[in-house]
Amino acid sequence: MFSIHELYQYSSRVRRNFANKLAEIPWSELEKNREASFYSMKGILVHMIANEDWIVNGVIHNKSKEYPRRKGEESTSMKMILDYLKEVEEKSRRYFEKLNANELARRVQLVTLAGQSFDLTVEECLFQSFTEQLYHMGELIALMWQENIEPPSMQWFWNNPRAQTQNG
Repeated sequence: MFSIHELYQYSSRVRRNFANKLAEIPWSELEKNREASFYSMKGILVHMIANEDWIVNGVIHNKSKEYPRRKGEESTSMKMILDYLKEVEEKSRRYFEKLNANELARRVQLVTLAGQSFDLTVEECLFQSFTEQLYHMGELIALMWQENIEPPSMQWFWNNPRAQTQNG
């Protein structure tokens, strides 16, 4: 059975690979409005990082309404985005070090920007963050293909955290 921690390890590895691949693309292409969910590839990447930040550091501490969310337009370089990714990954790692069954079962209120409130377990919130990233990863893949850029492998078998060595 998969653990939420393994899913996060997988998710982090894949997101890091995509961020590194996007870092190879000219900035003008990354911030180009492509009429996607968060307009640009940069915007989508920042949203994926910010969503994890919001869930792990806001929602599960019952601070979903007041936790600040970073927006894509606030990022003016890939270095800025990679630094933000590193910061969020470090905070998430610290949180996961303390994660246990009692914490996963704890109930919290996830409040959306539109003010809708959901009573969820911490595990459900973390799963939501994981699946949110998958949705947007598909978007990035499509945008990369439109530019004839081969996206990094995102399959589990290439990014399996259970494997002793990274396969790809």
